Amino acid sequence: MDERTRRVGANEALFRRTNVEIEHLADEVEDALALPTEAFVMVCECGDLACTDRMDVPRPVYERARADAAHFIVKPGHQAADLEHIVEEADDYLVVRKEQGAPAALAERTDPRSPST
Repeated sequence: MDERTRRVGANEALFRRTNVEIEHLADEVEDALALPTEAFVMVCECGDLACTDRMDVPRPVYERARADAAHFIVKPGHQAADLEHIVEEADDYLVVRKEQGAPAALAERTDPRSPST
């Protein structure tokens, strides 16, 4: 795995872990207030560590993406075309899938929902 692929993967993993924590906090607030939400604000999971973009993502989309360790949710234009491909598009976000090989393996190893992490 080259250094760029490793760095992009590590950055994406950091943002994914942040969003999992945001989801947990949102769930706690929803439970406490008995006010379920259809979407929540999450940070872009692109590979750019300086990116601070946020987006509203519907819960079902978020859950579908989290069900596959190779999926990440990014703002349009933030995808790394050489490392991932688009599997779902909306006006405010894209769901991308890591390419097979090193990018997908790194995504799997760093998935906070994976039993091995």
